[in-house]
Formats: sequence, structure tokens, C-alpha cells
Amino acid sequence: MKNIYSSGQANQLQKQRQKRSQRQRAALIAMSALVVLTVAFTIWALVYIMVRGNETPRLAFITKREVEETVKCSIVVIDQYSKILAPADGILVPFVEEGDRVARGDRIAMIVPSNLKGDVNSFFLSNKACNIKRILSAGLENTTVGALPKTRSDGLMREAILSLSRASTVGDLSSLQSAIRKMDRAFDEYRAEGLNSEGDDELIELLRERNRLLEQLEAFAVPGGILTASFPGTVSFYVSCSGEVKDEQEWREIADPRAEIERLADPSLQPLDSRGNHVTANMPVACISNVSASNMIAVIPHNSDMENQLKRGDTVDLIISPDLRLDRCFVSGVVRGEKDDSIFLTADAKTELPSRLTAMTDVLMTVNTMTGPAVPVRSLIDFHADTRMARIKKVEKGVTRTIPIRVLVYDGVHAVIENLEGVEPLKEAELYVVNPWTIGEGQLIE
Repeated sequence: MKNIYSSGQANQLQKQRQKRSQRQRAALIAMSALVVLTVAFTIWALVYIMVRGNETPRLAFITKREVEETVKCSIVVIDQYSKILAPADGILVPFVEEGDRVARGDRIAMIVPSNLKGDVNSFFLSNKACNIKRILSAGLENTTVGALPKTRSDGLMREAILSLSRASTVGDLSSLQSAIRKMDRAFDEYRAEGLNSEGDDELIELLRERNRLLEQLEAFAVPGGILTASFPGTVSFYVSCSGEVKDEQEWREIADPRAEIERLADPSLQPLDSRGNHVTANMPVACISNVSASNMIAVIPHNSDMENQLKRGDTVDLIISPDLRLDRCFVSGVVRGEKDDSIFLTADAKTELPSRLTAMTDVLMTVNTMTGPAVPVRSLIDFHADTRMARIKKVEKGVTRTIPIRVLVYDGVHAVIENLEGVEPLKEAELYVVNPWTIGEGQLIE
């Protein structure tokens, strides 16, 4: 009886295994079929999109647009800063903030012995706490109660925080870098405003502690270690350790200025901030500038077109980054070469370049700006960038007609165009075919 029961139980288990195996096999077949269908649909969609013959002709009106034509260039800022050297080995402790304006004789920084590293760190932590409290006192922490910013610095900080929260931390980090630069500007603005500490007992106590620590460090400064400004100007602690300083005439004599700028743009030669760090004797630790305008040299590919060559007296715009643009830079001189042209520029006096910007290789220069009838570059037929000749497919009386045109300015996306002599002038609001490859000549537009 027991054997019969065991045999029946074994048969039942075997049937359950068979059913489970059939279900797994069916699920595997279904998943395989789904993958095959997905791949087939993807291939079909790509073929459908890529085959231009299946596109429907799209029409648009010729509209007036301002187009900036840019060229990639390398730029170097001619050093106009007076560097301050460390008188001895030690740790650099600042009296002022980055970008502060000082008068002649004002104290800028001091050098203290290296064995005071712990005291230096305490001072920097106290100084940071003061700056944070200043920001909080401005109302930044109370954005729910105070929906509107109280000060310009508060508005900048709110914008920076919003940009930082939306910035991508993987892949393209340009948005993250832009947000960090916005936050740096907001911090600088808070310090520049010099918010009043009256009535804020906590801030007064923090400032008292900060000043006490600074006085203690000052008492131990190395002999001659108090650094002062020899003339009024703007202070920066971002200083290049390279002793190479070329004036305008030396740059004119360099055979390959582009290669020299690329060498100077190497990260190892970029300006460093030595505040709170160990410095050695005769090492540049700060710099002062009292020049109202920055002189730069931009190297662009040689332009053989005499009519469109830059010349002394012209103005150009430099797009250094999405957040830094120098408008109306004056062309003070041009040195032409076989492969490259060196353009000597003077930035607008209202724009003060940070000293940390010395040499850059990925800058855009606007060489031409024009407003006129414009179409997308992709709508041009047989466009030749060297001759600026192309054709466009217009719609006249409901029928397509291809006419030759000349491209005046283009930025890679849009082009300002004009008709050739003997051809009927282009008029604003005339229809043209956006995707001219989808329709032939003389076709009726339905």
C-alpha cells in the first residue's frame, strides 16, 4: 500500500515538473519573439526615417534673422599683472579676498611658519563660517517666507542653486561647470556687498573669533612676511608659477603662435591658488592689476579673402564659455602668416578678465554679423563654403523652382543669403522648400 502511494506521488511530481517546464519554454519563446519583433520594428523605423523619398516636402517662409559667423581660435592674455613674491618659505594667509580692490600700502597677505598649519586651518574654517553666516543673514535660507530675493547676491545664489540642481553629473559636464561658475560669482557678490553685521549677534561673535585667529597668526609672521600693495588695483591669488612673460613685441616675433598658446594652455602651467598652502621663497603668490582693459592675442586660420580680412580698427566678439563673452574687442593690430593670422585685441574696459584665464584653445570669435533674409544651412543645395555659392528651391505660383544664391554669413545652422545679379531679388515671406531633396524641379505643390 505504501509503495502504491509513493509511486502515485512520484507521478504527480513528474507531471508538475513537466507543466513547469512547458510554462518556462512558452515564456522563453514569447520573450524571443518579442525581441525579434522589437529589432524588426527598429530596423523598419530607421529605414522609414532615413529613406528621403518617403519624406513629405515641407515649406517655410524666408524670414529676416541675425546670424553670427564664428571661427574657432586660440587666445592668450598678455600678462599685465604685477606679481608679488613670497619673501620666505611658509604658509600663505590672505588679508583680503580674491578680486578685492586695494589701495597702495594695503596689506594683502602674510607668510607664517609651516608649523602653524593647524592654526591656519582653524582661521580658514572660521573665515568660511563668517561668509556662510553672511549669506544666511541675507535671507537665502528663508526662500519659502521670502519668495523674492532681498539683494542682488541673493538672486544670483538662488539662480546658481537652481542651475546646480538641474546640472548633469554624467556625460557632458558643461552645465555643471556653468552652475559652479555661477555659484562662485554669487559668493563674490556676497563678499563685495559687505553686508552689515549690526544686530546679528552670531555673526558678530564669528567675526570676533576670526579676527582673533588672524591676529594670532600675524604675531608669528616670518620676518618681512607682511605683503602689501605697491600700487592700487585688483588683487588675485591665482598666479602662474611660470616665469615666462612675453610682451606684445615678443609675441609678434614668434614663428608659430598657435603652438605656443597650446603649450601655455597645458593644465600644468595654469595659475594656481596658494592660499592656505605651503609656498617657497621667491615664489609668486599674488598679483595686482590696475589696467582697465585686457590685451589679448587671438590666432585664427589665415583668411586669403582680402575683403573679409580683419584689420586694425575692427571690433570682434569673443565667446570664451557659455557664461563669459567679451563683446566689442578692438583690433589693435594684425600679423598675417601663411597658415595663421595673429589678431591683437583690446577688451572693453568694463570687462575685467580673471587672472586665472591665461591661455585658451577653444574660443569662438565672431568675424561677421549680419541681419537679412535667412534659411537653414541644410536647406541649401550644393553649398560650397569656399565660394559661398549655393542654390535654393523656391516656390513660385505653386511650382518649385531652383535659383542660384550667394551666402553672405552662416553659423552652421542658419545662413543669410542674397540673390545673384540678373535673378529676381529675394523677398521676405517668400516660400521655399525646407527639405529640397524630397521634390523635383517644376513640381506642383499641392
